Amino acid sequence: MLRIRAQAAAKRSRVELDIARDALIGRRVQVSLDPRSSGCLRLDSGAALHDDVLILLRGGSVHLGPNSSVRRGSVLNVSGELALDGDNILSFYNIIHCAERIHLARFASASEFCTMVDSRHIHDGDSEYFYENVETAPIDIGRNVWLATKASVLMGTTIGDDALVASHAVVRGEVPARAMVGGIPAKVIRQR
Repeated sequence: MLRIRAQAAAKRSRVELDIARDALIGRRVQVSLDPRSSGCLRLDSGAALHDDVLILLRGGSVHLGPNSSVRRGSVLNVSGELALDGDNILSFYNIIHCAERIHLARFASASEFCTMVDSRHIHDGDSEYFYENVETAPIDIGRNVWLATKASVLMGTTIGDDALVASHAVVRGEVPARAMVGGIPAKVIRQR
């Protein structure tokens, strides 16, 4: 935490740290702040950032609810609001780009190598360079949802409670509660 505060001072940034006493922060966890930004990192009781997690706190907020776990090698690129309600698992090597809002309800979890991204760069817009043209739409993942290995959740997606997203699926739009979805683009395979 001292390293984060020193970085904030050097970059003229503000960072609010609210870390529970029993939260786990593993080795080589890195928090990078954008210059002159204002961000928040909150870890509730039992929350864990495991070894080699990278958080790019770019003026946004990260909230890991009670007993939530972000495992080794995951990258959280956050300029919006990333909220895990509690008892969530982001397994090994997940990538999250949160420019607006990504919310995981209680028990919602992701297996290895999953991607969640609530924004995209487009060729239309005010700037000639596509990277400077951005659209965003929030992601809302319901209670007890499971994202299988290498699933991708795109901007503007809502996944209902108890749904299952198959391995390698690409999800955008509405997923009904208790549905199993798969494919590119993901479609309902069956209701559970």
